[in-house]
Amino acid sequence: MISLYTKSNAAFSLPPARPLSPPSTSNLSHFARARRDEGKRTSLPTPITAAALSKSSIHQDEECNCVFGKKEYWDQMYGGKDETGQFVTAAVDHRPSDAYSWYCGWDELQPFWTMLVPDQKSHVVIAGIGNDPAPVRMYDAGWTTMMGYDYSQSGVDRARELFGVGRDTVDLITADARKLPLDAASVGATLDKGTLDAIYITGKDIFRDSVEEMGRVTATDGCVVSISTVIGPDDLLSAFDNPLWECVHDGSLAFAPDGEATIDLGAELYSWKRTAVPYDS
Repeated sequence: MISLYTKSNAAFSLPPARPLSPPSTSNLSHFARARRDEGKRTSLPTPITAAALSKSSIHQDEECNCVFGKKEYWDQMYGGKDETGQFVTAAVDHRPSDAYSWYCGWDELQPFWTMLVPDQKSHVVIAGIGNDPAPVRMYDAGWTTMMGYDYSQSGVDRARELFGVGRDTVDLITADARKLPLDAASVGATLDKGTLDAIYITGKDIFRDSVEEMGRVTATDGCVVSISTVIGPDDLLSAFDNPLWECVHDGSLAFAPDGEATIDLGAELYSWKRTAVPYDS
């Protein structure tokens, strides 16, 4: 039986405001090297944009519906093995089934995550955990009170394989983003790396219900960190535009304390801090 950590744990307090300034020359060189080397990083995908989804048949089924909104795609994506038990690539778009980091890996995410969630004792929730190795590296970096969920059982099974033996404080469960098995105000930080994008493709009502559930489970001063490129900024920002949330990052270019830029995330960074306004169902 899987036990859930439900103790309220605030994730972060906002750092003092600092003026937005361009990175130093050395950091610009770092960004240039990162872009030049991107093709060598097996964990980094080609960014998926709304425009690309509308133009490319590789992400569509026979009825011209985007596959990222279909559970069958994710089951096959996460569980793809041949008769010998070896992992294969997804049949639709050839993405690897063994391990795949959507938009960015932990190296790119860490400066921003550390800034937003400095308390490593925070109760962290990973939305749509699947076969992404980034949460494993986050766990190893110190955020060990973690729950990861996916609506694909194959995704949860693959996550268990990636976490392996010894990482005993992570709970991996099958769950619906609209109705999480968590107490109200019990989560310190949620990482969404493409999951809301996939939910949005499924339907705007499901997307809005999933955001509403984040408002229920997030503790005061907790946060949601979203890496997104499919949802239009107006739709994503408006979903969180209510008294429960204070917007910290709005998808525009931003920098971490040491100068790392969101350009390296392969998508836009959005984040919100949970206010003290009670959730009213």
